[in-house]
Amino acid sequence: MYNRQQSRVKTVAIAIPSLHRPDLTARCIAFIQKQTLPADAWEIVVVENDAPAGKVLPDPLPPNTRRLELPTNEGTTGSINRAVSATESRYVLLLNNDVELAADYIQKLVVALDADPKLGFASGKLLRATQRTHLDGAGDAMLMAGAGYRLGNRDADSGQFDHAMPVLAGCGAAVLYRREAFAAGGGLDADFFAYLDDLDLALRVQLLGHGGIYLPSAVAYHIGSATLGDTLHPRVIEYITRNQIYLLIKDYPRDVFVRLLPRIVTYQCLWLMFALRNGTLGAYFRGLIAGLRGCRTMRQKHRELMARRRIGDDEFLLRLRNSERQIYDWNRTRLLQERSTLLQIYFRLFGRP
Repeated sequence: MYNRQQSRVKTVAIAIPSLHRPDLTARCIAFIQKQTLPADAWEIVVVENDAPAGKVLPDPLPPNTRRLELPTNEGTTGSINRAVSATESRYVLLLNNDVELAADYIQKLVVALDADPKLGFASGKLLRATQRTHLDGAGDAMLMAGAGYRLGNRDADSGQFDHAMPVLAGCGAAVLYRREAFAAGGGLDADFFAYLDDLDLALRVQLLGHGGIYLPSAVAYHIGSATLGDTLHPRVIEYITRNQIYLLIKDYPRDVFVRLLPRIVTYQCLWLMFALRNGTLGAYFRGLIAGLRGCRTMRQKHRELMARRRIGDDEFLLRLRNSERQIYDWNRTRLLQERSTLLQIYFRLFGRP
């Protein structure tokens, strides 16, 4: 449990990356001030990327809040790493500035991690801030082919995700990491810049033997894509395409990669068709070229990671299979017209994992 008397080393450091949206950041901080976790147990570090001259947030700053202003845009990854390095705490909350936290969100995640030292991270139920009867996500899962999905995304919240469960990853919009696990995993990878960086970190933490949990009683509200404004923005497609390649090369043990190669190739073909259908073919190829160019760097990181991992191929594959099964079961519960065509084809070919 948290220590009410602890003042020097905080229980939670809250890292908030921002890019030209002080309105969202101020709103996010206002909800943090209402947390049931005692005020002396947490601190906020706002990292403003590409900061203009002068203060981005007006003085005086809210209690327990400080800012880091960067002259360039270091992305989600670089800015969060800077915030984590500038703090000392048992836990680190990765928090997007377009998230509104329920008052007990942080405390419930802290209690979960305190109760189980094997857990590396904990994530809550995210509802859509613009449609609060619908889910933004109930934990993140991944196909064995290497593609990430947010469970329940855009579905009506009818209680289908009201049970705690293990998850492969937690959405980086509002996920609490044990600092030891975050540091052992190497933090966020700056080469990812944005998108799938949270999944990449979670896979590394899983390879080091930690687990993750989804807690539906911890609730937050997420606007989503507040910076680029569209999940099909060409920049998003480009980053996801590149980072899928990075993730596969870096995080998959060699024998696992070979065993899953048919799924990987199939999914990449389907992802190409998805980009073509949505008019983002140019972005897809930019991402593909960037991904291939980064292979040498990712292979070096792969060697370093494999030398430190604590679970074997079979255990890693089991975790991937369980995660893909969560996606399969979720997709099957959706109305037929709401199901992902890409997933429908994928599971028609490979069946329930």
